[in-house]
Amino acid sequence: MARKLRSRSSSLQRARLAAALLLALAAGGCASRPAPEPELSGARRASPSASAPGAQVGIHFWMPDGPAARVLSLQVPEGDDGPDEPGREARASSRRRAPSPGPEEERRYVLLTGITLAPAVEQKVAEIADAYFRRTGKEIVVTSGTRDPARQAEAMLDLFRHGADVLGLYRDKTAAREILSAYEEARSAGLPPGAVTAAIEEVIRSQVERGVFISAHLREGAVDIRNRDMTSAEKRAFLDGVEEVGGVFALEESRPPHFHLQVD
Repeated sequence: MARKLRSRSSSLQRARLAAALLLALAAGGCASRPAPEPELSGARRASPSASAPGAQVGIHFWMPDGPAARVLSLQVPEGDDGPDEPGREARASSRRRAPSPGPEEERRYVLLTGITLAPAVEQKVAEIADAYFRRTGKEIVVTSGTRDPARQAEAMLDLFRHGADVLGLYRDKTAAREILSAYEEARSAGLPPGAVTAAIEEVIRSQVERGVFISAHLREGAVDIRNRDMTSAEKRAFLDGVEEVGGVFALEESRPPHFHLQVD
């Protein structure tokens, strides 16, 4: 009977040793060395000590095996912080989080398709738009900006079609009469709209080559703002904004309705 008990005890010890060896191999490798019997039996973790991030930490398992008692040492990497260390997640989040850029300033005006503005003009438009938005909570719409002779010809053809007083709108009366004459001659000849526009463009291009600019749009110094959807109070608010910004001459035109702004 005693022999059977010793056999069962030996089998139990071998089973425990085999389990510990399997645990060590599953953890990524192990090393063993002789060791004295510890005060407490079972698994224990080595006491923590100061080490560099990424250092290896030993976890020792004591297996009683008579006089040949041994300690199985598992080497595992140690992180920056213990898993339960207070504030670990906050610090990790802080390291991962990039500084957020400041909010981009919102533009308070809309440019219609194909419209370009010179930098100085666009700066004035932005300032006026901000002033108008503060007063009304609305944005402004830019309907025209820098023009070449072709675009200026199209704009002036619209004026003629709407019956605008072209001679009264432009300061350079001589240049305005030249363009008006080209329009009237083309119309009298029964030319199609495209040919009428081309005749006006030819005169404007000739004037630009002589250094004559019928409109500040040709010199990148003017912009038109839609006002057909503005109430009287909103028009007043817009002109107050123009005055607040300064350095801009504003003219309200009715055919078609818009504010013409000329930057000094």
